[in-house]
Amino acid sequence: MTSTVRPILGDFMSTECFRYLRMGAEDIAGRALIVAAGKSRGHSLADVLKGLKPDEDAVITAKLSGVLGADGTRLCLVNQIKQTELGYEVHITESACASGVVADAPICAFTLGVFIGAMEVVTGKRIYGQEVSCVGFGNDECFYNLEILV
Repeated sequence: MTSTVRPILGDFMSTECFRYLRMGAEDIAGRALIVAAGKSRGHSLADVLKGLKPDEDAVITAKLSGVLGADGTRLCLVNQIKQTELGYEVHITESACASGVVADAPICAFTLGVFIGAMEVVTGKRIYGQEVSCVGFGNDECFYNLEILV
């Protein structure tokens, strides 16, 4: 993807604009489109994740925190990525998807997709993800289960 420089505004836009983009696309095409867009973003992190081993939870957390958190694109704060028997648990806060939203259904499709794509890069395997809890539900954090598909 080519880069357009915004000398005054910089690389970032408001979560409000992102929310309208995400919600509008979901209304028209459904959640799968948004997850797929996030997954593409996660795959684009291959240079950052290259060489990481699937069991290096702390290193994976730190790398993704750097690129997605306060010093990166500010998509979310990555609190923990923990390997489980079936895949990974991802714990985040301040997700751009959940910013300013109150919901009764999962709303972090893009962010979920980013972690699916990123962990596919790390593991070299296909991953299925599910949003278990969300700040939009009133929870303290967003929590995803990522399952490695065999």
